[in-house]
Amino acid sequence: MAFLRTRTLLPLRFSIHGTLLSSSAFQQGSSRSYSAVESSEHSVLQPDEEEIAVLRREFHAAKQSFLKIPDALKEMPKMNPKGIYVNKNLRLDKLQVYGFDYDYTLAHYSSHLQTLIYDLAKEYMVNELRYPEICMSFRYDPTFPIRGLYYDKSKGCLMKLDFFGSIEPDGCYYGRRRVFGAASFVSFGTYVHHLNQREIRDIYGTRHIGRDQARSLVGLMDFFCFSEACLLADIVQYFVDAKLEFDASYIFEDVIRAIEHVHRSGLVHRGILADPHKYLVKNGKILCFLKMLKERGKKLFLLTNSPYYFVDGGMRFMLEWYCPVNVYVAWKSILGQSELQL
Repeated sequence: MAFLRTRTLLPLRFSIHGTLLSSSAFQQGSSRSYSAVESSEHSVLQPDEEEIAVLRREFHAAKQSFLKIPDALKEMPKMNPKGIYVNKNLRLDKLQVYGFDYDYTLAHYSSHLQTLIYDLAKEYMVNELRYPEICMSFRYDPTFPIRGLYYDKSKGCLMKLDFFGSIEPDGCYYGRRRVFGAASFVSFGTYVHHLNQREIRDIYGTRHIGRDQARSLVGLMDFFCFSEACLLADIVQYFVDAKLEFDASYIFEDVIRAIEHVHRSGLVHRGILADPHKYLVKNGKILCFLKMLKERGKKLFLLTNSPYYFVDGGMRFMLEWYCPVNVYVAWKSILGQSELQL
């Protein structure tokens, strides 16, 4: 009696004479057929030779296409490193009105600006919010903060999240000390340096920040947040070293209040204008670009939340080398009388 060894799940039928029949004969629309091979020991279903040849040809064609990819990449035109690329087609020649911000658009600043903001903010926290006098000895560290950090108001951690919302392995700080491998935790001034996997799960569950935990995170995304991130870390580190109880959310509110004060009060503006060579970066290409747009009939405007005296002083300084006769007339004639203050 012949028997069958096969992995197929299709139904098999036998004739009244005990001969094994092809299952594909009873399967409508099947793209693969099998032939019966009888042996004294066993019978095995085998694919048709024609189908095997088709699969081999398709595989060979796909392999050749893959091998040709490096040559295709070499033939691609080189991209202009100074070009502007957008996700959608945009005809700049069809635009008639161009608007500009002032900070970090028309005006660019040196790294000394972060030190100025940091120092003014810590003075406000000591003099007005009654933080310890030792905070006046803090110094801004330009190597510490980066863009795109998050501050956890519930735990006092500064962290870097990846695209999927998970904590970067080497991107989480509690104060100024890095906690390797995952997040860090603070509970009324208790410092934990190395966390094992169990402790990490107890605090955040996993490396991934869930929806509930994300509610306590605040993003520090723009250039002005460098000084803010550094001051947050330094204040947290002070309380940790002093073994003092503290609420991480209150520290955040106080730092934000200090940073907003130095901007709204004009302390930063006056500090920049008092020494523009130290804080402002001159760029003659800005004037050439604005003139080019003006000569082609474009309308230009400046929209900023900075006070007029600050913008005027900065524009005069940045363009004085290129329009030494009447720098005020130069930049106002290009941008017109359309400067708006929010």
